[in-house]
Amino acid sequence: MASIFNLLSFILFLSLLFPGNDASNNCLSENQSRTGNWAHGMSEKKVRIINRCVCSVSEVKLNCTDFQTYKTEDPSILNISGDVCLLKNGSSISTDEAVEFLYAWDPPFPFQPISFNQSCH
Repeated sequence: MASIFNLLSFILFLSLLFPGNDASNNCLSENQSRTGNWAHGMSEKKVRIINRCVCSVSEVKLNCTDFQTYKTEDPSILNISGDVCLLKNGSSISTDEAVEFLYAWDPPFPFQPISFNQSCH
């Protein structure tokens, strides 16, 4: 019994020491707020994705299945390709850095991280 506990403790320690690159280790937070502007009758929203990870992240991919907007976003900030959105063209996002973009659609769309890479220097 003690050896199983030791093994599980060791695995937990390794997972904290070497975090994975998928969204199960989700230290990215999303906030949305209405801007007060409208586009084609849809309320405009500002999205802030904040890196709360201990390390920088890159290649941040969000689930954009069924995402729609009347406002065209700068593809260097939010690149939409099918059901996946890539933040900042995959560039690095530092700890506590926020990436912001606008969209116009109702109801609000939940941008959920699919995957990202962490880089600790």
